[in-house]
Amino acid sequence: MAQARTQTSTKNQPQGLSTGAEITTDNLVTMRKLANLLPIHKQKKVLNELAGIHTSNLRGRGVDFSEVRSYQPGDDIRAMDWRVTARNQKPHIKVFREERERPIMIVCDLRSSMFFGTQYAFKSVLAADIASLFAWSALNNGDRIGALLFDNDREIDIRPKPGRKQVMHVLHELAEFNQQQTPINTTKPSSRLAEMCRHVRQITRPGSTVYFISDWQGFDQDCERQLHKISKSNDVVALNIFDAFEENILPLGSYPLTDGQQRMQLECYSKSQGIAHQQAFQQRIQELKQKTLKLGIPLINLQAKGDVISDLRSGLGLSQTAMNKLL
Repeated sequence: MAQARTQTSTKNQPQGLSTGAEITTDNLVTMRKLANLLPIHKQKKVLNELAGIHTSNLRGRGVDFSEVRSYQPGDDIRAMDWRVTARNQKPHIKVFREERERPIMIVCDLRSSMFFGTQYAFKSVLAADIASLFAWSALNNGDRIGALLFDNDREIDIRPKPGRKQVMHVLHELAEFNQQQTPINTTKPSSRLAEMCRHVRQITRPGSTVYFISDWQGFDQDCERQLHKISKSNDVVALNIFDAFEENILPLGSYPLTDGQQRMQLECYSKSQGIAHQQAFQQRIQELKQKTLKLGIPLINLQAKGDVISDLRSGLGLSQTAMNKLL
């Protein structure tokens, strides 16, 4: 069955975030004013409740080798280059510089399952907003920004580059993917997600930070294996987007759904059927949490609501005190 769209409500909409069903470049550009609330350079290791007893893979900023020079009084002997010292018969040390530009890879799932929403916005719209927030924050930090965008049948990978022009390129492609969305799901969700996880591994340079934004429909053992390989040499953060309709007990009634071309009715005839709907969602989320926990990858669950930014900051380990200073 093609994934469904429902009419979205803009009442009590999340402040500053997009609403409705459409992703537009203009809306994504306005996310820049919220980027200061997401200082990813201050991102901490995952808190205990997210990472449990497993150590997070988040490594922080590293250093790059710069040059070898003659030893000077006061230099750290641990940086001694013994090979060059032996060859020249004079002490030399290795000089390192802080890694100023770290590749940020933003992976955004725009498959048909993401084109669903009952409150505020479609999951795809929230995903695009979050992707743009990471892009703007990376720009503020002087990092290189790359992206992998994919739907049921297409993907585009944008290799990391610095600068505002690169951010605008990513935002433009996000909006284009929305406008060119094909409503019919021609690829099995499980195989497509695994295929894209494999693609992320192939294009991501070691030492990158990967923000993977998806509803994780079709997450299976192949996806898990690919994420494990990615996380060995990169920082990976998994962001799970969901709608209140998916999370809650389904009330009795008939619900009109559409994929943009076809319409259908979702019928809930009994309370037990409504509870089963909620339990199926909870089981899927619990399984996803256990698998990412095993991999040492933080999982941030985000529902389209008024506290999205706060939930995102909390999931990244950014303190409320720091947020108050920025407001």
